[in-house]
Amino acid sequence: MVSRGGRGAETGDSYHRSEVGSRSLEGHIAAIDEEIRAVLRQAEPALQPFYGMMLYHLGLDATAPSGKRLRPLLCTLLFEAITGDASAALPAAAAIELLHNFTLIHDDIEDQDPARHHRPTVWSVWGVPQAINAGDGMYAASRLAVQRLRDRGFPAERILDFARLLDEACVRVCEGQFLDISFESRTDVTADRYRAMATKKTGALFAAPAEGAAALATDDRTIRDALARFGEAFGQAYQAYDDLMGIWGTTDRTGKLEMNDLTKRKKTLPVVLAFERAAGRTRERLAALFEPAAPLPAENVAAVREILDELGVRALLEDEIASHRGRAVHLLRGVTPLAAPDAIALVERLVASATGARQSSLVVAGGGAPES
Repeated sequence: MVSRGGRGAETGDSYHRSEVGSRSLEGHIAAIDEEIRAVLRQAEPALQPFYGMMLYHLGLDATAPSGKRLRPLLCTLLFEAITGDASAALPAAAAIELLHNFTLIHDDIEDQDPARHHRPTVWSVWGVPQAINAGDGMYAASRLAVQRLRDRGFPAERILDFARLLDEACVRVCEGQFLDISFESRTDVTADRYRAMATKKTGALFAAPAEGAAALATDDRTIRDALARFGEAFGQAYQAYDDLMGIWGTTDRTGKLEMNDLTKRKKTLPVVLAFERAAGRTRERLAALFEPAAPLPAENVAAVREILDELGVRALLEDEIASHRGRAVHLLRGVTPLAAPDAIALVERLVASATGARQSSLVVAGGGAPES
């Protein structure tokens, strides 16, 4: 077990630590944060502001709680479930979090988002050139974090397998981001195309920590494949829930401007589903409302939200989230043998909280979900 530590409640929109409810979770987060600090530690005074931008973005400066750490938690908890001890996987968890956050720094620039987790984004504080460079530096730091696995006694082949998984995931995320940006100027995006994009942009960085934990822990290909599919299903549920919150969530819950996805003219899954369901004059009106360049006028945003409500899009989305979540839990429960089953139970609670489920509904959703 990793050493115990304490941290305050999460303020982001991903999951609530109080819902997951485990001192073990706090210990994992504290250990992950310490490993990240070790990777980013720099003695040269002139470079302190450079690394300070990264620590600020990660919530590891002195003025804010840390970020969600959802993806590195998947890595350490699943590694613990298989081996009984998460400590050796901490460099891998740090690499995953640094890689993920490099993409977020650049994503904030591309989307021109002024805030993340209730604080100004890196680019809005230090400017675009410095933010791009900080993101590049964080990517490079993620590669150095992988090298720290050599000091934890892993065979070289397992480290190389893990590094390959991260590199493949990074390419898939960039592919998904390309598609996501291209969708903003189109109204012919289908739900299937959107889901394929989300599998790359979001699912890749859920599948990588899940499969990566198995790649470091065992040579059992069955476990690796099952956890990779679990991660992809979890990522699909997470992205769909994030899309739901991007329209129906509040600023207090998400840390972002309300209905900001609509204001930015983003074709998230609720909008794509609305275009597929709408017919005749409703579809024409929906297309006309998206005609102006971003940012959309407030009256357009309100009218789009009204059409989505009339078409019952939120209920459709909630059903889709439940389906992905159920498949993820079904795959997770099929992983055997385990050295620490309690860690798997904790991952289940993370899945539930991060995708908007009540704990009681998880049992129903997970029990009869088909494997795919």
